[in-house]
Amino acid sequence: MDVARQVFVLLSVLVVSWGFERCEAAGKFGFEVHHMFSDAVKQSLGLDYLVPEQGSLEYFKVLAHRDRLIRGRGLASNNEETPITFDGGNLTVSIKLLGSLYYANVSVGTPPSSFLVALDTGSDLFWLPCNCGTTCIRDLEDIGVPQSVPLNLYTPNASTTSSSIRCSDKRCFGSKKCSSPKSICPYQISYSNSTGTTGTLLQDVLHLATEDENLTPVKANVTLGCGQKQTGLFQRNTSVNGVLGLGIKDYSVPSILAKANITANSFSMCFGRVIGNVGRISFGDKGYTDQEETPFISVAPSTAYGVNMTGVSVGGDPVDIRLFAKFDTGSSFTHLLEPAYGVLTKSFDDLVEDRRRPVVPEFPFEFCYDLSLNATSIKFPLVEMTFVGGSKIILNNPFFTARTQEGNVMYCLGVLKSVGRKTNVIGQNFVAGYRVVFDRERRILGWKPSLCFEDDSLESTTPPPPETEAPEPSVSAPPPRSLPPAVSATPPPIDPRNSTRNPGTSGAANLIPLTSQLLLLLPLLVFI
Repeated sequence: MDVARQVFVLLSVLVVSWGFERCEAAGKFGFEVHHMFSDAVKQSLGLDYLVPEQGSLEYFKVLAHRDRLIRGRGLASNNEETPITFDGGNLTVSIKLLGSLYYANVSVGTPPSSFLVALDTGSDLFWLPCNCGTTCIRDLEDIGVPQSVPLNLYTPNASTTSSSIRCSDKRCFGSKKCSSPKSICPYQISYSNSTGTTGTLLQDVLHLATEDENLTPVKANVTLGCGQKQTGLFQRNTSVNGVLGLGIKDYSVPSILAKANITANSFSMCFGRVIGNVGRISFGDKGYTDQEETPFISVAPSTAYGVNMTGVSVGGDPVDIRLFAKFDTGSSFTHLLEPAYGVLTKSFDDLVEDRRRPVVPEFPFEFCYDLSLNATSIKFPLVEMTFVGGSKIILNNPFFTARTQEGNVMYCLGVLKSVGRKTNVIGQNFVAGYRVVFDRERRILGWKPSLCFEDDSLESTTPPPPETEAPEPSVSAPPPRSLPPAVSATPPPIDPRNSTRNPGTSGAANLIPLTSQLLLLLPLLVFI
């Protein structure tokens, strides 16, 4: 069920982005409509063997799940006004083939064009591939998707609402590189030593809608980067169709919406319980009165949302960890500096009952375990983090699963030693199963357990039963001493396309046959 559900999400997003609108000479717009499980869609994506057979029990289960996603509504919250989201809906999805970052389908320009952009709280600029010649990714086939899936490129001249931002404009944050006040404002942003985007700034319309039954259209003029040259991961498998920055600076989308009085200066993101799951995003969402929360700090030059962690317990026992970390949706996993990395991983490893696999230098995850034969669940020690103010997060699912060369299940702790960087990073995996509120007015980071598209009043830390009927292991934590009930979660599904690779005899060879999507994640360790 999990695999089919993820396929549905990928199909839904990509089908919309194929030909959302095609401009014709007469000024009319049209697009072909395909059912998400139609032969045309399945063949185009090359995923027909993962899509349930039409009319089967699995087929109707996925359709039912789709209805819950589309019709799901959040319960009452602190919001005085209705939050807004993208005009295509509040659905976000972590797509494995695109580095497991969270993506949303957004519409920009007049007439609107659709783009599949990564949502990144660790950066500010909203940029799209634009006038970029050979450096743009025009088709997902170029990055390994089995069949052709064309992507839109932004063309300023094709949008009647597009206008250039000049160097004399106060929005030109790259004015030091301007040749004259009248020239078009350039920008250059580096995400790592090898990954970045360069281009010019302009203004255009981002199409939004109220997050209620009325779906009232909202048009926002936003600062937009015309990404003329992308390097590194942007040419391979990450954010190939653009990035929507959610950071603190004045030119980020949340900042622009708040300054224009379109929404409150706050937004929320909900993260699925497993990598590849669906989530949601809402602008102007102030969260709940009963949510956990802690002050956030934005330390220059980083614009990410930083928090102070005052304590950690593993299996109910406190461990000596106090640190500052930035929360970044541009990172799928959590990165910790020493000594925190060593303290946490050792405490975790001491309580895991399954056999630990040998460390492989080429593989950055050091704490991987073989699931015991005939085991139907993965037991792990409960990890709880405490922040300034006393609020706590209990990790729902701190690891991912994969298959070994022999076809057995292994699982790895999704924590990496932070090497070559000066800060700790809390990745998506540590907030799986939570709706996180970035209240920029009060400078508060808040969170509450959530199923994202179902009952947001979820009070228990215990997730619902696994939705898969396949014999994949469930995940459960033993009851801690003097702590809340045990956590359980469904591990990420194992992609059957990549459960085997070329045979090998060494420990390294046994670790290599992880899913290709996981291997695509490894470069993301520097995309934060």
